[in-house]
Amino acid sequence: MPSTLVVHHLRVSQSECIVWLCEELGIDYKLVCHDRDQQTLLAPDVYKELSPLRTAPVIEDVDTYTPNHDHIRLAESQACIEWICRKHGQGRLLNKPWDPNWKEWLFWWHFTHGSFQPTCQMKLLAAALPEDHPGVKVANSRINHYLDLIEQRLSKSRFLVGDELTAADIQMVFPLTTQRAFVPIDLSAYPSILRYLREIGERPAYKKTFEKAETALKPMLDANPQSPYKF
Repeated sequence: MPSTLVVHHLRVSQSECIVWLCEELGIDYKLVCHDRDQQTLLAPDVYKELSPLRTAPVIEDVDTYTPNHDHIRLAESQACIEWICRKHGQGRLLNKPWDPNWKEWLFWWHFTHGSFQPTCQMKLLAAALPEDHPGVKVANSRINHYLDLIEQRLSKSRFLVGDELTAADIQMVFPLTTQRAFVPIDLSAYPSILRYLREIGERPAYKKTFEKAETALKPMLDANPQSPYKF
């Protein structure tokens, strides 16, 4: 039976994590790729129809749990990841309350979108301010603190939660890699993060993600990768 899952991927965006997730789970899905507007670097107008957020990612699926098998469209990365893991992945990559690392997983699962990624966005906006502006100092201080936390964790653990990849890693890798096309972050002082990214980069599912979903972008796994965009 053909898959009901459609993944709308905006190139050079966090929707890459949804493609990567599907590849890690080994599930059937249809991939639809969209390019950014080359003038604004924003999502194309089609996203206005796909999601009220007008941002990536967006997935479409048939909700087999409803009586009429309703067609759904879903946005927000964490929501898309949880939907796919539960409905198509039999709960894989989502830790359970009885798992030994449940508390750690719960923290890191929410840390990326709750703290780290908003701070990256803060740093992006702060780039337009004078260097001595308080907002610049706050953004840099927070992001350095969060990178220190991630480094400390990965110095003791292969992945964010033990020795197995989880959905928390699927969330975390984008702001440490592709998002740096927009928010330059030097990772030279973080050997454990760089080790982590190198290992992620060797995963067959991660490689396949870029083969399928990106036409020109190479995985941004180095300490100071070159951005495909000029600002």
